[in-house]
Amino acid sequence: MRKTLTRTVAVLALSAGTLGIAGGVASADELTAPVVVPSHPTGADYVNAWNQSGALLGAGAAGLISSAWAGAIPSIIQGAAGSLG
Repeated sequence: MRKTLTRTVAVLALSAGTLGIAGGVASADELTAPVVVPSHPTGADYVNAWNQSGALLGAGAAGLISSAWAGAIPSIIQGAAGSLG
């Protein structure tokens, strides 16, 4: 039971890390910072700036999470390998 649980947790952790990295890369492709608002903005300009700022924040959060997973995965695997032996 413990081996199956450990292996399942390791697979889920690796999958989550992969998804986090892919999400960070995919969302950061089209964005540039800082977001520029024209000198005579319309309401749509403000909405676009708000949406781009939110996307940049999301891309940064995804990058942070994927970096954390990249560091955690070796320790998860070491722990799983140690408990299996």
